[in-house]
Amino acid sequence: MKRAVLTIALILAMLCCAAHAEDTASLIIGTRTQQAFTKEMVSDEDLNTILEAGLAAPSAINQQPWFFAVVTNQDVIDEIRNSAGGFALPAGGSAPAGDKPPQASAGVKAALGDSPVAIIIYMDESSKSPNPNFDCGLACENMLIAAKALGYGAKIVSSPTMQLNGENHDALCEKLGVDASYTAVAVLLIGHEDTAVDGSTSASVRDALDAKVSFVK
Repeated sequence: MKRAVLTIALILAMLCCAAHAEDTASLIIGTRTQQAFTKEMVSDEDLNTILEAGLAAPSAINQQPWFFAVVTNQDVIDEIRNSAGGFALPAGGSAPAGDKPPQASAGVKAALGDSPVAIIIYMDESSKSPNPNFDCGLACENMLIAAKALGYGAKIVSSPTMQLNGENHDALCEKLGVDASYTAVAVLLIGHEDTAVDGSTSASVRDALDAKVSFVK
């Protein structure tokens, strides 16, 4: 009887793991880039979980060549965005006049300043990692998946790195609490999805498996 109970428990545990694995795969496959956010804040607990996911990313010879600057201060976000190409632009459009980006609307893509949280991923090029840029990308993707798993929308943008690494680099690093020797490689925007904006209809279609994969058996 005891053996039967243990066998049933083992089977149930295996089924639970299989279902969980399927849910995780579906989450990754179904993840889309968020194009509009509400102003509702991300909880501190969830934000810490997201950051822990980034720290848990694979890293060549465990160099962990990343550093995350978490920005929720809108004045700092505005300072970075207004000095560079961080505007939300209509597809094929150009930056609007003035300092402020347009409000989220159909056809407008989210950019720095549109989400309540911006995580700037910095890279330490002095690390011994053979490919620190790749490691930072893995950390960024881990955080995006964690954010999606917690029910948030997320988007990775790179255009703000032009300003972050530009002539104001050292001053911005000081303001963000970042070592001036580090280089910004990406910015992860996180927030609650703005369901009033259609971000799905014009979503880019992914290539089919047979167009991007070869199997060597």
